[in-house]
Amino acid sequence: MDFDKSFISQVDQTKQEDREDRLKHLSNFIGKTVCVSWVKNQEDLRHNFEPQISVQGKLEGSAKTGRFRVLLNDDTYSYFYDDNVWLIGYDGAQNVTDKKRPVIFID
Repeated sequence: MDFDKSFISQVDQTKQEDREDRLKHLSNFIGKTVCVSWVKNQEDLRHNFEPQISVQGKLEGSAKTGRFRVLLNDDTYSYFYDDNVWLIGYDGAQNVTDKKRPVIFID
């Protein structure tokens, strides 16, 4: 699987302008299917057999609070804050306008 890193490249999580950009994009995904992923190897992303966890479902949350989640059931979920996001990409070598399922990488 390839990821389009041009959507939101690796961001400086301490910069206010990067935070505003992240919140704008995350807000656009609320109610849509996303994949939230934690990967040990941040260079190869999901292209290897290193430890990783991914949860796909509808994104819930609020840009006002900076809190987001994907909740499937009591046993399968992901909660995160906007400042946990370091990359958002799309599956495949797609353009952002193709609106494929976004993958939100968190630390």
